[in-house]
Amino acid sequence: MILQAENIVKTYTNGVKRLTVLDGVNLSIGAGDIITIMGPSGSGKSTLLNILGTLDNPTSGTVVIDGNDISAMPDKDISVLRNNYIGFVFQFHHLLPEFTALENILIPLMISGIAKPDRSRALDLLDYVGLTERMDHYPSELSGGERSRIAVLRALINQPRIIFADEPTGNLDEYNASKLIELLKKINTDFEHSIILTTHNPVVAQIGNINLTLEAGKIKTG
Repeated sequence: MILQAENIVKTYTNGVKRLTVLDGVNLSIGAGDIITIMGPSGSGKSTLLNILGTLDNPTSGTVVIDGNDISAMPDKDISVLRNNYIGFVFQFHHLLPEFTALENILIPLMISGIAKPDRSRALDLLDYVGLTERMDHYPSELSGGERSRIAVLRALINQPRIIFADEPTGNLDEYNASKLIELLKKINTDFEHSIILTTHNPVVAQIGNINLTLEAGKIKTG
């Protein structure tokens, strides 16, 4: 088992008001799984992904990644695990505008402390998605579909075990959304990365071999 979450609860308090976003969520992911989590906007999908990806802490419950109980780890060790073990793809891409496509892909390596990272894997990945000729272009010079693929390559550069994709097709037209989903399926097959993907689109959800729905703070199968 690559990741296991048990009884995840997330609540927010505003004065005397208490909002429970996640209410006892249990989830596990094995090698090569693609798990899709459906639910409407505001259902807590992003909150759950942030907790599973160590970007946020649950109010209670445990997340175990590669045998490591995250709650028992120092922040520094969590950062190392996150950078080496997890890749993120966000709805809005979050590419740095002052960096070229190639430089954006290399950012996780720079965060790891590598001052002059080896560009060979990044170049191979650009070739893998047919964007070699766009590597020196800035995000503003790329189409939405191209930016989404660069964001995926950035998630892959450290060869993570898990990729978290939060509504990755949310800002794409139907054609580019289809292309991105096909790319994620190909990555899962070719590199055996496990993928957890959130979406409100039932067509996108069909990519998963495990399909879940987040409703009223709880996970339902199917």
